[in-house]
Amino acid sequence: MGLFATAVYDTSWFKAILYVLIAVAVARIVDALLNRRDKLQSKLTGREADPADRTRYVMIRRLVVAAILFFGVAAALSQFQAVSALAKTLLASAAIFGAVIGIAARAPLANLVSGIMLAFSQPVRLNDYISVDDVYGTVERISLTYTFIRTPDDDRVVIPNEAFANRVVHNYTMGAPGSILTVAFTVRQGGDVDAARVAALTVADELAPPPEGTENHVDVDDIRGREVVLRARVWTHDPKRRRALASDLRAAIAARLAAPASAGGREGAGDGS
Repeated sequence: MGLFATAVYDTSWFKAILYVLIAVAVARIVDALLNRRDKLQSKLTGREADPADRTRYVMIRRLVVAAILFFGVAAALSQFQAVSALAKTLLASAAIFGAVIGIAARAPLANLVSGIMLAFSQPVRLNDYISVDDVYGTVERISLTYTFIRTPDDDRVVIPNEAFANRVVHNYTMGAPGSILTVAFTVRQGGDVDAARVAALTVADELAPPPEGTENHVDVDDIRGREVVLRARVWTHDPKRRRALASDLRAAIAARLAAPASAGGREGAGDGS
């Protein structure tokens, strides 16, 4: 009986079944522990997990269980000479799959590293009013991988931290007592450019008085065909009102240039609100 038991223990079938049972047991234990952690976290916080976080957590649990079972089956198959080559292929495939996953995860890892850099260097902070490319808004949330911006139109723009770290970001909240916005307009050649500059500067000083020690400017920016392009550079104290102030400036400058004393001028397309 002892020899028979020893012979059974030494068989490939017994070892294979043992490996599978061990893998199943470990997978169930790990899954139970992860599930218990999820429930404990919900109990400690006093609320159910966010649906997005819950989805990610369930996916992680499934991936961990699948990985444990995969290696258990591969170890069981390796006990049979006929399929040992297949088992080795499966293990090699797992290594290749892991390498592929590593390559595919380059972007998330880059976002993670960029998020850590942003957290320490802090070029932007929560509630700062910023612009990235043509997106203007308030920084609502900075996670390890994404930065969330709430625009004046109440849209939510999500920017990957890697892209965020590699772009020029204008922070209108940090440092200066205000920020500059620009409004462009045009005057026909032959018109009174100086009068148009004075009119635009008067409007700028009325709507957006500059901080002490600074001043608004109206400069000749370019000459295009039969038009002279002027650009008003105006201080704004509240960065969140940049777009509204730019709109008011355009309307007021257009009205002032349309007056008889400023005949010959007209407003052109504005930029950089």
